[in-house]
Amino acid sequence: MGKWLRLPAVLRRALLLRVVLALALFLPPLIRSGHAEARGDAKAGKVVYDKNCAACHGPKGSGLGARSILPNFADAKYMATRTDAELFDKLSNGGKGTGMPAWGKVLTDHERWNVLAYIRTLSGP
Repeated sequence: MGKWLRLPAVLRRALLLRVVLALALFLPPLIRSGHAEARGDAKAGKVVYDKNCAACHGPKGSGLGARSILPNFADAKYMATRTDAELFDKLSNGGKGTGMPAWGKVLTDHERWNVLAYIRTLSGP
């Protein structure tokens, strides 16, 4: 602690600000990294998915065709590589340059967790 106090006040404030900003950026995804199935209701998520997502991602989440660049939610190998935090972030903020809209201001957190829980069911148990 002694070395910290010997730093100039301006430098201490700058370092403290960096720590606070780092926590603000990285803590929310860590908090959200629980299992989607425990945080959302897949049955309710299917209703939201059918209304808002199926037109692009297909009714079964396959991404609509072999040549599609959309993610295949029915592919267990693909889904195993994606964390709930990554998927929730994509649902909330969209995919820059991909055409995926940001649903964070359209759907509530609860609705997005429901959609994520439903998406997790598409690749099987």
